[in-house]
Amino acid sequence: MRLMQTVFMFLMVVLVGCAPESREKVLGLNEPLTPKSEGDRITIIRSDYTKGEITDLCAAKIGSARMAFTNMIANAEAAPENFHSTVLTYETVWADLADAVYPLTFMGYTSTDAELRDEGFACEEALSSFGVEMAARKDVYNALRNAIPRNSEEMRLKSETLLGFEKNGLNLPDQDLAKVTELRQLLSKTESEFSQNLNEDVSTVTFTKDDLEGVPEYIVKRFKTDATGNFIVTTKSTDYVGVAENAKKPATRKAILSAYLNRAGAANTKLLETAVVLREQIAAALGYKTWADYRTDGRMAETGDTVLNFLNSLKGKLAQRNADDIQILLEAKKLEEPGATAIEPWDIGYYTNQVKKSKFNLDDELISQYFPKDTVMKGLFKVYSTLLNVNFEEVVNADVWHPDVKMYAIREKSDNSIIAYFYTDLFPREGKYGHAAAFPLISGRMIGSGYSQPVASIVANFTPPTADTPSLLTHDEVETMFHEFGHIMHQTLTRAPYASLSGSSTAQDFVEAPSQMLENWVWNKQILTIVSGHKDTGEPLPDSILSQMLAARNFNQGYFYTRQLVLGLTDMTIHTQSGPVSVDATYDQVYQELLGVKPLENAHFMATFGHMMGGYDAGYYGYIWSEVYAADMFTAFSGNLLDENVGLRYRHEILEKGHMLPEIQIVENFIGRKPTNDAFYKKLGIQ
Repeated sequence: MRLMQTVFMFLMVVLVGCAPESREKVLGLNEPLTPKSEGDRITIIRSDYTKGEITDLCAAKIGSARMAFTNMIANAEAAPENFHSTVLTYETVWADLADAVYPLTFMGYTSTDAELRDEGFACEEALSSFGVEMAARKDVYNALRNAIPRNSEEMRLKSETLLGFEKNGLNLPDQDLAKVTELRQLLSKTESEFSQNLNEDVSTVTFTKDDLEGVPEYIVKRFKTDATGNFIVTTKSTDYVGVAENAKKPATRKAILSAYLNRAGAANTKLLETAVVLREQIAAALGYKTWADYRTDGRMAETGDTVLNFLNSLKGKLAQRNADDIQILLEAKKLEEPGATAIEPWDIGYYTNQVKKSKFNLDDELISQYFPKDTVMKGLFKVYSTLLNVNFEEVVNADVWHPDVKMYAIREKSDNSIIAYFYTDLFPREGKYGHAAAFPLISGRMIGSGYSQPVASIVANFTPPTADTPSLLTHDEVETMFHEFGHIMHQTLTRAPYASLSGSSTAQDFVEAPSQMLENWVWNKQILTIVSGHKDTGEPLPDSILSQMLAARNFNQGYFYTRQLVLGLTDMTIHTQSGPVSVDATYDQVYQELLGVKPLENAHFMATFGHMMGGYDAGYYGYIWSEVYAADMFTAFSGNLLDENVGLRYRHEILEKGHMLPEIQIVENFIGRKPTNDAFYKKLGIQ
């Protein structure tokens, strides 16, 4: 899953970056990546802020940007048709602001200091508020409208920039625009509070050793213990999955699921329901029928009805496949509980795991021994290096925000020049962002006569090492790693000239497609030979295990995609209804209708559904929508997943383009024809 936080929710540009002055040692294109003297550290993204410094820097940079916009207006009055002094200046001011402030907001998700995390979130809220303020300025909008583009690239930039303003209501009377701006400010604050609540949640469940029957010892070893010797299990995804998929006792599974689905439960449920009403009011004021119509305007889907038709068209196609999967789980449950008549929510992960072990002879603990994290990363770099014609090099003695974090440079193979940097922050810790995401930190863009060096970071919560065992990744985590690294490549190998249109700043219902396509790599023998190696012997994953994994993958596709439908339809339902809505009741109804499983009582899943307040509201459908294109793009490799020619074409036609062309055209240019849904349906085994 990728949940990239959108900095300016109501602008077309997705602004990311790092302050130039925070680069204590900016490296040249071919400079060695080692310190020149002992104690000299290489810093791209700062993390050693003192108390109050993030707040002060954030305020100062926003103030400077506000002044720059004032100067832009003055220049535009003197030369209203001058594209450089209007649209290009507007673009540059935003990009410079993002380069100065986004690493400050990033600390909210990654800093080890609670006070700095608070400051990071406060900065994010201030930045979003400033974005709302600027999006409502008619003087800025009017200054941009009269500019005359000089080429097709500038035409694209102007049209996308103006669309952002027009979706923000710049055609409204001043009084109505002021009301919309006020609503957006409230919405921005509500979304920020929701995200912070989730990040700061420290929910745990205490279990006895007996309660944890079935949970592998290597997982139990990770848990802290209380004064009585009982085990404290957090609701971080790694701990949660370890118990939910392995604990033999239903009461244990139910307890951990209940805790997981009640993180920030009451507070976040209220915040989300407040946000839904605010969004409805904003959409109505802007002349849209629903918030879904507002959000899809300018995306591939274009309207909320198109999305609903797409999702509903899959319900019937997936119904039987899901029913078959649930029945298999029920049969497995009857082996342990002969009188069982139904699958409960806390059964799904557990019996899926049991079926993998029994029917498909799969053992996740055994499989993970073939995926030591360092082996996976070395193999992943080799695969992406071959495909994309780049090299990856660890930066020695890099200045990072936690000892587990590593920094790398991406070099062009042809001339060894450094074209980008990225970080990996892979293990869970208190206060850290709780899922897996690719955060862009410096946007790619033309600066003077050269191109900036983009910077991004993977933030994940993979299985950590123990005192006597290295980090051993599950195959799901390996798949997630390939997915998130695909985002990193999208963000860092971009060649689009403008920050607002570069990297993964594409239409949101396409942005997942490039990474979803790359998930296929970890199901291929050729690739698994490269990225696997037993922790003791170094032997790659055996063919016999891969065959069993492929069979198991097909087994739960019906449930998996039906679960995605549940999330997508819940999202679209709450964002197409009128008046106050119960997000819990809506989710429970859709969940039971589509999955045929009674939802957990007194749970607040929607309070934990960060996508709804992190930029994917009325947009979660994009995960399935984009997978249609991902499946079609995958056909271009014709079975050879290390085809350098196709890989290079993928880099040039998909990764480098950003949002400089409509996404449908980008896909057509890569596959050489109009896309179809044939490959997607074939993958699911449906007609």
